[in-house]
Amino acid sequence: MSTASPQRRSALLRRFASTGLPDAQTVIRRDNLLRALALIAREPAPVTRAVIARRTGLTSATASSLVAELIEVGLVTETGPAESTGGKRATRLEIDGDTHLIVVAVVRTRAVDTALVDLAGRTVASRRVDHPAGVEVDAVVDAVREITRGVESRVLAACVQVPGVTAGGVVVDSVQLGWYGLPLASLLEEAIGAPTSVVNDVDAEALTEAADAGEGVIRLVVHLGEGVGAAVTNGGTLMSGATGRAGEIGHVRVVFEGDRATCRCGLSGCLESAASMSAMLGDAYTDELDGHDTSLLASTADSRERMAVGARALSRALRIMAALLDPQEVVIAGAAPALGPHFLGTLRDEYEMYPAKGTAPVPIRYGRAELGRYLGPARSALAPILGDALPLTGPAPEPAPGPAPEPAAPVPPALVQ
Repeated sequence: MSTASPQRRSALLRRFASTGLPDAQTVIRRDNLLRALALIAREPAPVTRAVIARRTGLTSATASSLVAELIEVGLVTETGPAESTGGKRATRLEIDGDTHLIVVAVVRTRAVDTALVDLAGRTVASRRVDHPAGVEVDAVVDAVREITRGVESRVLAACVQVPGVTAGGVVVDSVQLGWYGLPLASLLEEAIGAPTSVVNDVDAEALTEAADAGEGVIRLVVHLGEGVGAAVTNGGTLMSGATGRAGEIGHVRVVFEGDRATCRCGLSGCLESAASMSAMLGDAYTDELDGHDTSLLASTADSRERMAVGARALSRALRIMAALLDPQEVVIAGAAPALGPHFLGTLRDEYEMYPAKGTAPVPIRYGRAELGRYLGPARSALAPILGDALPLTGPAPEPAPGPAPEPAAPVPPALVQ
């Protein structure tokens, strides 16, 4: 049974939130706590206090003190004795998945998906609310309140994923939603009393794909939906740029020949005007379509012709970005996997047709749908508190949006619709 409380959450935030000007001793203590937490989260072999002391170079007393603090704030739990190596058997440590929850809201133009994710990366409840006339801000606040009803004390942090440009908790510009300069994070923080972040679609997908990335692995992720965007991760960390707008490539001109399509931004030849899902599949496509319906749209002759144009335009953008970034791989995410192997094969052929001298070949693949839609936003929610110490690398398959299932950890009846 969870023993989460607002006091426990406050204690955790005081220890880890990097705000103000903490003294050097506080910074060192926080860094050591994060080192111990990261070791427990990432080490495949059983971790004990002795293992932490040995791997970090800290004294046994310090390691034990760190573990006691992590248990106190509900991040770590003891799970029983480890295998004997002679003498008294040590106690095994694991991430506590039952105390704290992360709230995720994924906002589309006509629907809001919400979920509760535990600190093991598992989705323990989820629900969807459709809004055929469009999503208003109040609908997002209401959806988050509903998913957290009865578990407010367990909510550690929240994240809202939206299409468009975001920075510092503000939706700077979302053409799809019609939101501009909206302080969404502060509105949610006032509603649920937990620190909240705002992330755009492609950054969330990049964080999902980077959940198991090794240190120094550079990955370029491109999101295809009603819009087009890109993101870059280094290891498990998002590279956001000087103003938080890195990857806004949708309105970069890449088509110069022939009858260029007019983009919704008013210009012509933009990457989005050729390679967005809407441009390739026609007006019938929306981001609310499931994979099956999207695949049906992609199977028509007209769509195949437009997909070839889109692949050519996207290959040009990828060639430039890959030459600049030298990534280990390129991931095409969003709704793109529903386009099937034909589009991916065409994109690879177009990319390889005119290789830039001096550059290395880069593998191109689709995003991994099996990781689920909530992992990236959940990681974004934790980043301001725990950095990448708790990577949330192992989510179980998420429930389909709809009535929330009976979760393993206690969740009140209000969630089970």
